[in-house]
Amino acid sequence: MASARNIVIAGDYSGCRVFCMSAKLAYISGTMKKIEDVYLTPENVIRYELMTEDIIRSGNSLLLTGSLDPACLLKVRLHATPAAQNKGIYTVAVKFQDDKRSLLEIDERTYRAFVRRMQEA
Repeated sequence: MASARNIVIAGDYSGCRVFCMSAKLAYISGTMKKIEDVYLTPENVIRYELMTEDIIRSGNSLLLTGSLDPACLLKVRLHATPAAQNKGIYTVAVKFQDDKRSLLEIDERTYRAFVRRMQEA
């Protein structure tokens, strides 16, 4: 069974790992780029979207518009299939307070922690 890589696959922080510390705390580790860790909290995240095949195909995602090259979109489309979500692999687009954007590939545990924290606000 395939598993999520828990990594930023495109955009700012590309290549950085995504970790889940508890049931309500997920963060992007900055050690790969020698930057501070970026916590996925309402204080840092303006908007997020779960990428589905329909959103990518229609081009209606405000977070993806202009932030990814067409070659990367093909890879994202493969990750955002219903089959991948059934396996517990989620592709999430995130826009941060400082206008940086990232595309995350995360597992179900990390996705649930992220969504719980974002819904608290």
